[in-house]
Amino acid sequence: MERVGFFGGCFNPPTNIHINIANNLIKQGKLDKVIFIPVNDYYNKEELIEAKHRYNMLKIIIGNHKNLEVDDIEIKENRKLFAVDAFELIADDYSSYYYKDNIFMIMGSDNYKSMPTWKNYSRIKDKYNYIIIDRDKKEISSTQIRKMIKNNDRKALEYLPKEVYNYIKENNLYKH
Repeated sequence: MERVGFFGGCFNPPTNIHINIANNLIKQGKLDKVIFIPVNDYYNKEELIEAKHRYNMLKIIIGNHKNLEVDDIEIKENRKLFAVDAFELIADDYSSYYYKDNIFMIMGSDNYKSMPTWKNYSRIKDKYNYIIIDRDKKEISSTQIRKMIKNNDRKALEYLPKEVYNYIKENNLYKH
């Protein structure tokens, strides 16, 4: 049975780091496929651009990576979602894959540590498998990348594929 990881997040913007994480999980044999799940527009985060743009950039960034996909399952929900809601949507939508041993939720160690404070934590803590990604303290943040874009700093191209950078410029994103 195929092992599938669901990588949820803002992806504001999606970066080479996100793709490297997904590809490394596949190369290491931990997963057979990674599906990116961008949050919808109800997610309350400063400087979050429209979900349609984050979705489109994810489609661009996964390009020809045959084991990477993007799903708009959260975007289609016209309501605020908590992690428990998103996890249950995924489990329902991907029920053909759903066996506890082959479905994994991918998240950063910071999010994993904060899980006990999440709504309905007890409903999700043991129901799903998790792959926890330690964040490198030296790793550049999406906030820093957005600032580079806002300042027309082409150094952002070190962290974004050229096609994503061009999409951002063409759509005048991150300029406010």
